[in-house]
Amino acid sequence: MARRELDDDKRSYSGLFLFSMGLLLMGTVWSVWDDSVSRRPWKRYQAEFARIAYDKLSADLQAEEERLANDPVYQEATAKLAEAQEQVGGGEGAQRLAQLQTELAVAEVAASDAENALRLVRSEIEVAWYEYDHAIIIGHATREPKAHLDALLAEAEVLDADFQAKTAHRDQLQNEIDEITLSVREWTDTLRRLTTDRERLRQRRDDTVLFASDGFIIPYFPTIEQVVLTEFDRSNFDTPLQRVDRCISCQVGINRSGFEDQPHPYKTHPQRRLLLGNHVGCTPCHEGQGVATNSIAQAHGNVQFWEHPLFEDEKVEVNCIKCHADVQDVEFAENIARGEKLFMQVGCAGCHLVEGYGEARKIGPHLRRVAAKADPSWLVEWVTNPHEFRPQTRMPHFFLTPEQGKAVAAYLLDASQEEGEEWLASRPMPEGIDPTDAALVERGKALADAVGCRGCHMLEEGQTATLVGSAKTYAPLLARVAEKTNPRWLYYWIKNPRDYSPHTAMPSLRLTDDEAKAIVSYLMTLGEKPAPFADRPDLADAELVNHGQALVRQYGCHGCHEIPGMEREGRAFGSKTLEELYFGNRTDVPHSWDGWTYYKIREPRGYATDRIEQLMPWFNLPDEDIRLIRVFLASRTEGEFAEAYHAHSRWTDALVEGQRMVQYYNCTGCHLIEEKGGDIRVLYEESPTLAPPILKGQGEKVQPEWLYEFLKGPTPIRPWLEVRMPTFHFDDTDARNAVDYFIAQAKLENPYTYLNPAELSPHMLQAGEVLMSDDYFACFSCHQQGDKKPEGPPEGWAPDLELAKDRLNPDWVVRWIEDPQTLMPGTRMPSFYPGGPEDILEADEPRQMEAMRDYMWTLGVPQMAQVAEPSPAATPEAAVESMGPVPETELSGESVETDTQDVAPAA
Repeated sequence: MARRELDDDKRSYSGLFLFSMGLLLMGTVWSVWDDSVSRRPWKRYQAEFARIAYDKLSADLQAEEERLANDPVYQEATAKLAEAQEQVGGGEGAQRLAQLQTELAVAEVAASDAENALRLVRSEIEVAWYEYDHAIIIGHATREPKAHLDALLAEAEVLDADFQAKTAHRDQLQNEIDEITLSVREWTDTLRRLTTDRERLRQRRDDTVLFASDGFIIPYFPTIEQVVLTEFDRSNFDTPLQRVDRCISCQVGINRSGFEDQPHPYKTHPQRRLLLGNHVGCTPCHEGQGVATNSIAQAHGNVQFWEHPLFEDEKVEVNCIKCHADVQDVEFAENIARGEKLFMQVGCAGCHLVEGYGEARKIGPHLRRVAAKADPSWLVEWVTNPHEFRPQTRMPHFFLTPEQGKAVAAYLLDASQEEGEEWLASRPMPEGIDPTDAALVERGKALADAVGCRGCHMLEEGQTATLVGSAKTYAPLLARVAEKTNPRWLYYWIKNPRDYSPHTAMPSLRLTDDEAKAIVSYLMTLGEKPAPFADRPDLADAELVNHGQALVRQYGCHGCHEIPGMEREGRAFGSKTLEELYFGNRTDVPHSWDGWTYYKIREPRGYATDRIEQLMPWFNLPDEDIRLIRVFLASRTEGEFAEAYHAHSRWTDALVEGQRMVQYYNCTGCHLIEEKGGDIRVLYEESPTLAPPILKGQGEKVQPEWLYEFLKGPTPIRPWLEVRMPTFHFDDTDARNAVDYFIAQAKLENPYTYLNPAELSPHMLQAGEVLMSDDYFACFSCHQQGDKKPEGPPEGWAPDLELAKDRLNPDWVVRWIEDPQTLMPGTRMPSFYPGGPEDILEADEPRQMEAMRDYMWTLGVPQMAQVAEPSPAATPEAAVESMGPVPETELSGESVETDTQDVAPAA
C-alpha cells in the first residue's frame, strides 16, 4: 500500500533546525574566540606575564622572609616586641593599662563635651559682638547688648578653664599610657623598618593580579597598551603624522626591573635606564609595524611590501643616526659608528652620493703629478691589481685586464706629464742620499721610528699601524716603497707633502735636509728596485691613452683621486628598495636587502650577466667590515623623524666636523683622544711619558687662541721628545674646526678666560713662589722653566711652565693642581691636596692652589718673577714670617671672562 504524503503543516523540521542552530552556535563561539583570543595574542602574553610576575614576586617574598628569619637583628626585635607585649598584656601592668584606657575614654568624652560647649558659647559671643556694634552704629541703646556680651564672655572664661582642665587630664592619661606602651611602640617601629622590603614585595605581588589563592590566579583584564608619538612622521604631502606604538602590549616587562633573566617577550630591556629613560616608543629604534596587534608577524613587519621590518642584532643601531648626528659619540651605537667611519675611510662617498657626506674629502692620492712620482712599470701593475702589491690597501680592485691596466696607466702618465715635469724642474736630485751607506740607512730607520712616521705607516711587515676597519691600513705599508717611486720625489715629498699635493692628509714633520736624506736612504732599501725608472715608450701610444681616459671616466677614478681634466666629473647615485635590487642570475643569495647588500660588497661583480655589466670594484673587505658597512647603509633611508625628537645640542655640528677631521688626518694614530686611538703608543710601552700626549679634556685645558695658533704652526712644548707634532698646514677653517671640536667635547659655554699678570696680588705671588720652591712642592724638579731644564733623564720631565700663561686655561690649572688623577688618570703628576702646608696662607688650600697658578702666570714676564736668585724676602723662612692676612682690597688672581669677539683668531 502506498505511503501517504504528510501535509506541509504537519511536517516536522526540528532536526534541521537543531542542526542549523548547532552550526550557528559553533560559528558564534568560533567568531568570538577568533576575535577575542586568536587575533589578540597580546592578551595571552599579558596573562602569562602576570603569572610570571606573581611567581617571581612570590619567590622574592619567600626569599625575603627566609632572610628575615635568619637575621639576628630581626629575631632580636621580634623577641623584644613579644617580651614588651607580654609585660604590657599581663599582671599589674595590664590592669593599670586597662584602667587608664577606661579613664581615657571617659576623659576624651568629657574633653569633647567641654570643647563643644565652649565653641557654642564662642559662636554666641560673635553674634553678641555684632548686635553690640550694630546698636552703636544705628544709635540705639547699648546697655542691654553690652550686658549680654559681658555675661557670655564671663561664661566663656569659665568654660575655657573647664576645657583646659579636662584636656590636661586627658593628656595626662595619654602620657601614662604612652609611657607604659613605649617599649612596644619602639620595637614595633623597628620591625616595621626591618620588614619594609618584605611589605613592599607583598604589595607589588598583590597588585600584579586581580585575585590569587593557593596557586590559582586571576589576572587583570588585558588591555591595549600604547605610546603615541605626535607629529613624528611626515606624509607624502609633508604633513605631520602621529605614530602609534603598541609593542608594550606584548612586551609587558620591557620597562620593569627584575625580569632580566626571563625569555622574550617578558624580558626587561637590557639598557632600560639609559635607552627607555631618554627615548619614546619602540619603532623609532627597532622599526616594525607598531600599530599591528593581530599577529606577531604583522607586529614585527614580516609581511610582504612592509618597508620597515623589525631590526635584529646589530641593526637595532641603524636609526640612531636619525636623531644623533654625532653618532660616533653615542653609547651603544658602536656598529653604526664604525660602519659610518668605514664608509668614509674606504671611499664609498667617492662614487655614491649620500646626504650629509656630499663634501667628503677625496681619500685617494693626488694624481696631477703622478708622472714625477711613480715608476711606469709599477703603475701598470698597481692599476691592474693593487691587492697583489699591497693586500692591506684601501685601493679597490677593478678587475682590469692587463691591456686595460696598461691603458689606464698610460692615460695617467700622459695627463700628469706636463705638471710633473714642471714640478721636477725646480727640484733637483739632492746629494747625499745613499741606500748603500749602512750607517746612514740605520740613522734613517731610527729617525723614522722616532719622529712619528709609525703613527700612520708600517715601515716593515709585521709592525702595528692605524687600521681602517679590521684589515685595511690608514696609510700605505712602506715595505716595498722603493719599487714604486724614486729618491728624488721621495725626498721632496717627506720634506713638504703639501708642496706636491695641496690637499694631502700627509703632514710635514719639519725634517732638516740631513734628516730627510737619511730617511730616504732607509726607505729606498725597502723593496727590490733602488734603480732609475725604465722607459716605457709603449705607454705613449695615443690610442692607448684615449682608451685609458675612457676607462678612468667609466670607472669613476675621479671620485677618490684628483686627476687632470676631470675636476668637474659627477658621482653615481645608488639608493634602491628590495624590489629594485637586481640579483642577476644568482640563486644562492638570500632574497633580502641584507643578503643582496652583503654579497654586493663581498662580490661586487657577482650580479653581472652577459647582458648586464657592473662596474663596482672589489675592496677585499673581511666579513666583519662588510657587516658594519651594511649597518650604516641600512640607515640611509628616506624619511626623517620630526625635529622635536632629535637629540639637540649646540655642539653637534662642531663634533661631527671635528670627528671627520680627526679621521681624515688620523690624529688618533698618535694621540689618545677621548680614550680612542694612540696606536703609536705601542712603541713607548717602557717609557710612556715619551709618547705623544693624551688629549683628554683638551677643550677645557688649553686656551682656544693658543690652540688655534699651535695647530697652524706647531711649536715644541716638550722639547726633549723625539716624536714631533707634525705641521698639517691647516687653513683657517680647518684650524677653527679643530678648536671648536675640542671645545664641543668639553661642552664649554665660554672657553675664553683671561688672567692679567699685572693685576695679581703680590702677597699671593709670594706665597705661590714659596709653595713651588724646593722647600715645599719642588715643582721645578720635574717641570722645565724656560731654558732651565730639570735634572734627571728626559722621561721624567714635564712641560715648560713658562708657556702656561699663554697655553693653559687658568681655571683648569687650579683644578689640575687639586686633583690631577681625575683630569688625567694615570698621570705622573702627584697630588698634593688635600693635605697642603698649614703655614702658608693660613692653610687655606683653595687660595694656595690659586697662588701657585698666579705665580706661574708671572714666569717669563720681565720684572715679575725672580727665576735665578730669589730675594731675601722670598726665601721660605722670611716669606712664611711675612705672610699675614691678605687685605681684602688685594686681588686674588681670579680669572676674568672676556667677550669672545675680542679674542682672535680662534672660533
